[in-house]
Amino acid sequence: MAVVIKRSDVISYFQSGSAPNQAQFTALIDAFPMVYAETVSIVADVDLEITHGIGENARIVQATDSDGISIEINWRRDPLDPTNKVIINSAKAYSNAEITILTK
Repeated sequence: MAVVIKRSDVISYFQSGSAPNQAQFTALIDAFPMVYAETVSIVADVDLEITHGIGENARIVQATDSDGISIEINWRRDPLDPTNKVIINSAKAYSNAEITILTK
């Protein structure tokens, strides 16, 4: 289930004289995506499993080389553990590639 929280709602929680309640804090925290990052070596045309352990499905997976340049990768959720793992593959090899995984 997606949690939808608008900026105007969050602002109203923190206005002078009012205090957010537990449900409001929970909604705010649940609205944040979780981020996982790891530096890896990528072997050309070989699947690489990355366990992020966030407990939520990855929505965006990005890769950059050691100079911060975007790397073209294919990725998918691991069918055996889609909430904690992704599998990436690249046509080119890279050492010190930064993989960033975003959930939500």
